[in-house]
Amino acid sequence: MIIDSLTHVTPDGSWFNTHHDASLNRLLHEMDRACVDKAVVVALAGYIKNEFVASVCKQHSDRLIPGASLNPVSYSSSKEAAQAARCLLTDGEYEVLKLHPRLNGYDPLDNRCLAILEEIASFSNPISVWLDTLFRSNKCILKKAPIDTIHELAVRFPNLRFILLHSCGSQLLQLAEFVGAFKNLVLDLSLTILYYSPSSIQNDICFLLSRRDLKLILGSDFPEFTPSQYLNTFNMYSSEINLSGDKYNNIIGNNLLNILKCDSLCVSES
Repeated sequence: MIIDSLTHVTPDGSWFNTHHDASLNRLLHEMDRACVDKAVVVALAGYIKNEFVASVCKQHSDRLIPGASLNPVSYSSSKEAAQAARCLLTDGEYEVLKLHPRLNGYDPLDNRCLAILEEIASFSNPISVWLDTLFRSNKCILKKAPIDTIHELAVRFPNLRFILLHSCGSQLLQLAEFVGAFKNLVLDLSLTILYYSPSSIQNDICFLLSRRDLKLILGSDFPEFTPSQYLNTFNMYSSEINLSGDKYNNIIGNNLLNILKCDSLCVSES
């Protein structure tokens, strides 16, 4: 099974004043073209409404997996942020929560963000958190360095699984050095596998594909890229390093399937 870890669709197909087509029809077409079985579709707080994503995914529940989004700093207090998380996420309509510090302009260690995570951690079956780790933004001022920020979240919330979207980009290998020690951290290579190709990061990715297959998932970041583009690049890297069939299947779908199906943390170091 092939599962795209990260996609976006918008009601009118527009995408941040670019030429990209973010329509549902195009996503489904690109999934068919690449033989992708399922895709996680995420909302973006302030940009793509949760209700829209839920509706779209219900229409195609056999293929699309809904992800909600919250902007912690849109709430006036930690209590209000926690209440919003409980109201949005307790009915099981969404399978993941997307947090986008760069786009919404906040530090993941902001008390309101921590309150949301604490609320989710209190659930009997906490959903996984899709955390954008490209913190490069003049709106996103961090108290700690990106790697240290992620480390603190992993330690503070051991029963929350964090999918580290884009794996900190150029800091991929540094991030990967400690991810293996945490059951609740998974590296996502969406955007990174394409954006940094060719570059020295390509060697880092190949190294991790062969050594950390149980800690990796892949996605397109559609409409920024298409499933065919990321799979073609992944296949090229896989051929270069003679990646085994089991490791290949883990990365393109099995790991994410296990994450979405399991009630407890079950992804361990390869």
